Amino acid sequence: MTHITVGIDGSTGSSRALEWAAAEASLAGCDLEIVHAVDLPTTGGIFVNTEMGSEAITEMSKFSQDLLDVAARRAAEVAPDVRMWTRTEVGSPAKVLSAASTDAHAVVVGSRGLGALESFIGSVSVRVATRAGCPVFVIPDKGAEPTRGGPIVVGVDDSEYGAAALRFALQEALLRKTSVRIVSAYQLPMVSIPLQPGVITSFEQDEHERALATIEKVLDRARTDETREVKTEAIAVQGPTVGAILAHADDTQLIVVGSHGRGMVRRLILGSVSRRLLYEADRPVAVVDLPH
Repeated sequence: MTHITVGIDGSTGSSRALEWAAAEASLAGCDLEIVHAVDLPTTGGIFVNTEMGSEAITEMSKFSQDLLDVAARRAAEVAPDVRMWTRTEVGSPAKVLSAASTDAHAVVVGSRGLGALESFIGSVSVRVATRAGCPVFVIPDKGAEPTRGGPIVVGVDDSEYGAAALRFALQEALLRKTSVRIVSAYQLPMVSIPLQPGVITSFEQDEHERALATIEKVLDRARTDETREVKTEAIAVQGPTVGAILAHADDTQLIVVGSHGRGMVRRLILGSVSRRLLYEADRPVAVVDLPH
């Protein structure tokens, strides 16, 4: 797995995704594959090229090649040391990029594509993050400019997905020569009777310590000899997980999260935390699944 795949469609989000992917490939020492998926009209799952007419198909092919040529030139400006290639593939962007993920180091997509509603995160990014066989970087089309400064923040729980996300965050921090901020959220237990303030405080302290212990346990599982020296900061926060992560992400260059959390059925849907982060984060989010 020596290359990164980025999907482009000419949108602002995909332009930012392209630049991120080129820089990431340079950092990771990977090649770069730039893909444009041509989603032709279908009837009953069968392409209806004949209904489009040969002239329309020719124009679409030319548009795709022009788009890829421009993208390749921009990627070469960002990362002149990276070997790259382009390709057009017929099919829905989500299916094309999901298929490409099976032999890629990572896939990079914009959070919204052409025609996506402003209030709805692009379905391509959600579907790819759900189906991909490798980590997926989702780059926002607005908000904070993707930056290479600051730490990496990662949300963890005691699931295998939390360990996989932390392992990936440590590797990314090593590449970027930065630190990892590990966030674990906790909720106080629900009780049906009034409690003395001291009891509530004791409950909160216990949950706080339990969350810190979870971070330490997951960190022990996630560290490798290579990432042993990466500096880490452990933060336990009372409240919803998404809010806890975003509250500690203002100065970060990347948010990392597992594709699912504790108790989720693997690969049926994208986990609620990762999905909400794709909606709400104003900086790149990496969604990490378990190794396949």
